[in-house]
Amino acid sequence: IDGAKESIHLQTYILSDDNTGRSVAGALKKAARRNVAAYVVLDLFGSFALPFSFVEDLRQGGVQLRFFSPFLTQEGIHLGRRLHRKVLVADGKKALISGINITDRYRGSKDALPWLDFGVLVEGEICSEIFASCEAIWGRKFRRKKKVKAKKIFSLADGPLVRVRQNDWMRRKLEISKSYKDIFRNAEKYITIVGAYFLPGRKLKKLIKAASGRGVKIRLILSKNSDEKMFKMAALYLYEWLFRHGVEIYEYQPVVVHGKAAVADDIWTTIGSHDLNFLSTYGMVEMNLDIWGKDFAESFNKYLNKIIKEDCVRIAPEEYGRKKKLWNRIIDWWSYYAMRISLWLLVLLTNKRQEGE
Repeated sequence: IDGAKESIHLQTYILSDDNTGRSVAGALKKAARRNVAAYVVLDLFGSFALPFSFVEDLRQGGVQLRFFSPFLTQEGIHLGRRLHRKVLVADGKKALISGINITDRYRGSKDALPWLDFGVLVEGEICSEIFASCEAIWGRKFRRKKKVKAKKIFSLADGPLVRVRQNDWMRRKLEISKSYKDIFRNAEKYITIVGAYFLPGRKLKKLIKAASGRGVKIRLILSKNSDEKMFKMAALYLYEWLFRHGVEIYEYQPVVVHGKAAVADDIWTTIGSHDLNFLSTYGMVEMNLDIWGKDFAESFNKYLNKIIKEDCVRIAPEEYGRKKKLWNRIIDWWSYYAMRISLWLLVLLTNKRQEGE
């Protein structure tokens, strides 16, 4: 933000009125005073607690701000389709794609560790595609300076190939989901997944089973303590199924896992905002970066191995089922199906308007 000279697009699910949020807001207002065009889109549900005074202060400071998917529209009550991606792009030349919301718990403090999450900073030609995507979300509030023809794969200066992947079912985009499916179909050695809200559906479970069956080592880094308790209980219901199909489960101990990332075969990595569950696939606007590069994948896998070794506890399959009480099994079963039905209903109730924003 501080280095931007012409334009800034910031699009995120949560912006909070705390030290982190105020710091970012201050940088945006400072940029506006430099005559940098600053555009911010916040999801109304995710940022619902943001005070009106905070929003007005940004607008008075020259920052153009809109809320994505308001609850009440001329057509009535609008549910579903949330802006869940976390994107920052400056001048169409530098961009940050992540799963990180703008609030203190993702930043940490002297008294609290930050939640486990990841982001990727990229520079170069790929940023023009990210910039165009942000303009499309912003809508017709300003005229585009130029149309950018999207490319599929970009080569970065230091070697890796990078591709922007988006999920927005209402716009007929399920690119992130396709990337995951392709990796499960084609992986030969291993797949390591960091899953904040891991609740795979029938199709993905079938691919997990097939990959494991042909000898692919599958590891999951999940959260011991989740901010969404029902999601955690629903995931626990799947543990025994995952164990039966050779999946290794590691629970991260220090804080909440919020990251959404995967690495496979020391060649492919994906990082962004997409969770492996039904709602993220069909009810959210998401963005990931797929990265092909041996050095990058090996480095990220090494980092995940360090996390597994130092901060995780492996859940032992032979002990898990034996220690599980009947009442807990019933709660986990109920949570799983209640969550599946709830996610399905949320997507079903999503307004089908093509404008959406």
